[in-house]
Amino acid sequence: MDGVNAEVARIFAAKEQRRQDLARLPFPEKVRAVMKLQEMAATILQARGKHVRPWRIVEDALDASATKS
Repeated sequence: MDGVNAEVARIFAAKEQRRQDLARLPFPEKVRAVMKLQEMAATILQARGKHVRPWRIVEDALDASATKS
């Protein structure tokens, strides 16, 4: 049973580390991640017949916002 508990503890530690890594990302990178998730979800939703419109933000605008901060 200890092997299972050790594995669960390892998974939770990795999950927490991932959260911290994502929190440290600059804002433009977070927006890019959201846009990628939207694109992935849009493919699935469109296959189900739903109309979705993911964000379309120009990369230059994201990069410009990073230099202003």
